[in-house]
Amino acid sequence: MDRLTPVVFHDAWGSLVAIASLQGRDIPSAEPESELWMGAHEEGPSGTDRPGAPTLADLVAADPVGVLGAECVERYGPRLPFLLKVLAPGRAISIQAHPTAEQARAERGRTGDEVYGDDWAKPELLLAIAPFEVFVGLRSFAEVTDLVRRLRVPRLSALAEQAASADDPVHEMLALVLATPADDVAELARAVVAACVRLEGRAGEFGEASAAVVRVAEEHPDDIGLVVLLLMHHRLLEPGEYIDVAAGVLHSYVRGLGVEVLANSDNVVRAGLTSKPVNVPELLHIVDPRADGVAGTGRVVEPGLEVFDSASDRFRLARVTPGRRLPADTAPRIVFCLRGQVTLTSASGGLELGDVESAFLPAGEGAVTLEGAGEVYLVTVPDAF
Repeated sequence: MDRLTPVVFHDAWGSLVAIASLQGRDIPSAEPESELWMGAHEEGPSGTDRPGAPTLADLVAADPVGVLGAECVERYGPRLPFLLKVLAPGRAISIQAHPTAEQARAERGRTGDEVYGDDWAKPELLLAIAPFEVFVGLRSFAEVTDLVRRLRVPRLSALAEQAASADDPVHEMLALVLATPADDVAELARAVVAACVRLEGRAGEFGEASAAVVRVAEEHPDDIGLVVLLLMHHRLLEPGEYIDVAAGVLHSYVRGLGVEVLANSDNVVRAGLTSKPVNVPELLHIVDPRADGVAGTGRVVEPGLEVFDSASDRFRLARVTPGRRLPADTAPRIVFCLRGQVTLTSASGGLELGDVESAFLPAGEGAVTLEGAGEVYLVTVPDAF
């Protein structure tokens, strides 16, 4: 088993306190810290404690079958199928969607690495470890028109009337909003935010969503994404709740702290709330107006083992209580200790993990017991247990 050195990312939307506090470092951090990656993705492979400090990606590339197991390589190719993160937005992340594997491959066939960097889909599951605010999935057109009526913004009302005659009015409404001429974006965004201020004191989901848009407007003034957010479902995940996000689901994570597991991909297309490139045509091509995030809580499958169900065919996330054997003896695994002090023991030896520390268990590691006291998560491939 290998102790992992996670990679910290410094996107502008990151928190100055969350990840540093978890790791016991001084706050505020010198720059925003958005994500902590534990895995073998090419853009941020974790380090290991082996001689020469190879990355986990190096280990997989040198011996895919030995590290991942023959069954995993046969199913997914010579690449670790999953990536584990701590996600810590201090401000709203870009509105985005992820392609299916077929869409990614087709676009790479046309444009190389210009839009997508790999051939994989990027389904993801976000588990809140602190209250986590999100916008996920598009509203029905009936909900959109109801909210537009309450906001009383003439230009927005006109777009809704125009979209109503389309075969897919929700998709058309999104397309019309994103097609707003650049010279008119600020005026529309300001009118919508002003209307949200008037609505945010109302009870119910529309009032809460309007209040959230007003908060995001402080961070992203005059951004067309403020209008797009109103077309989406607003949710607040409490600790222990999760949202499972498949390809095609429009989403924006606003603020909070969570554990995220996803397919080992960074394919993303953005629609707003970002200084990074926005690709509206591709987003409209891959977004599925009928797809929504699936919210849930953990499911206890046996004493000490709680699973967070996902539709993904690339990963399975579980919370494991110390004092038992870890599942998935013959599959690659990442073990993450969020809080506490625990010891992993196998025939090859032992490894101690403390707060925000992780380990990689190759497929050949076999039986591993978990002892100590702590909050411990395990990610592996589906069907491994």
